Amino acid sequence: MNIIKTKEKLVSQSNKKKELIEVINFSNKALSIKSFAFNFNNLVNKEFDNLYSLLNIEDSITKLFNEEKVNVTEEKAALHWKIRDPNSDLYKDLFIKSDAIKKQFLKSSVKNIVTLGIGGSYEGPNLLSKALNNLNNLKFNHIFITGSDNQEFKEKLIGLNQKETIFILSSKSMKSLEIINNYKLAKKWLSLKMKSSKTKENFYGITSNVQEAKKLGILEKNIINLEEEIGGRYSIWSGVSLTSILESKKNFSSFLDGGHQADLLMKSENSYKRSIKKLAYIELWNSNFLDVDNRVILSYMWKIRTLPKYLQQLEMESLGKKANLKSIFSKTSQTIYGDFGPRAQHSFFQMLHQGTSKTSIDFIIDKDVSESNKLPKIQALTQNKLFNFPLKENLKQNYKINSNVSSNLFLLKKLTPFNLGFLISSWEHKTFISSQLLEINPFDQFGVEEGKKRISKKFS
Repeated sequence: MNIIKTKEKLVSQSNKKKELIEVINFSNKALSIKSFAFNFNNLVNKEFDNLYSLLNIEDSITKLFNEEKVNVTEEKAALHWKIRDPNSDLYKDLFIKSDAIKKQFLKSSVKNIVTLGIGGSYEGPNLLSKALNNLNNLKFNHIFITGSDNQEFKEKLIGLNQKETIFILSSKSMKSLEIINNYKLAKKWLSLKMKSSKTKENFYGITSNVQEAKKLGILEKNIINLEEEIGGRYSIWSGVSLTSILESKKNFSSFLDGGHQADLLMKSENSYKRSIKKLAYIELWNSNFLDVDNRVILSYMWKIRTLPKYLQQLEMESLGKKANLKSIFSKTSQTIYGDFGPRAQHSFFQMLHQGTSKTSIDFIIDKDVSESNKLPKIQALTQNKLFNFPLKENLKQNYKINSNVSSNLFLLKKLTPFNLGFLISSWEHKTFISSQLLEINPFDQFGVEEGKKRISKKFS
């Protein structure tokens, strides 16, 4: 196969008259996916399949699940998927440790759990806290503090009792400046009502750097070890989501099971795997051949309203790398943004409907058929159709809207922990396939690390 010829064929298809084509129509017990894309015909799909074979991406998937070093720049495996395997030691150890901590909390006077985290150590547990927890039956009051402005810390702790509050430092390195800054504020805040010698019991750590956590003063019995091979943006399955495990071990284990089911489907050729491959193909087709550099992710379910931010980090940190000069693709990650769908319709939808920026759209909804909550589904399906197909009415110029917009519609059969796990795991698989087609490493983040170093020099 001549890779130059592949690119030429793809360019040729992209220059044809625009035609919106249904590319994916997949459904199983957890999730349905329906996708439309410009000019993504059988010839385009065939060329992507040929490239997939040429680059031995099937071997890359096998290496991932065989615990081989797929994080090539850092010479590490990527083990996030292993935590959701109920037969693995990582899965079993997670619940042994979290059960022990829960017993400690329930025996004590703990009412408030404050998580100090940033990036994946914030987005993941914050998402699951909203999605999985029953707000009418919470065992603890959960507060998440992220960022570096002290005002956030002060405002979120107003009214809390020091003796009823514990802090979880969630940091892979235990060196993130934001976490250390908030840790110092927490120690000072606790000492207002407690003896300094007693405050150690109020701190817990979730980290890959146990020694650094102990140096900070966190007791060894209060530390959950995070494997070095689990990246922050892939850590939602781990002890980083301790707050959700404490509330409902059943819900969290079901979330892991959903993710594991997607893993099992990725290990053999089937309609699910073909759909995930096509999702990756469509994104690279859009950005590299149709100049659709942006994608918006819209959730129409309140309980997973922060999912677009979570997926934004997953994709843009994984795929936001320099293009491989050997690759036919000159563009890597699309610019991804998103929001809670009903709210977004009254903010940036005007740009989507009539603006000049080229954008594709991901809609995420559930199959809620209750009469009392039918509006979100009507909104999502109507907007999706409006973007896909041009209106036949002869509208005045001021009312004409953009149409023929590439879109993916993800329909959860029901918003359950299992189905959410299946969806997020599927998104990870799509991201991994995209990275392998681009011939980049989705597991490092040297740009972020360099930024941290520069800030650390000025802050110290």
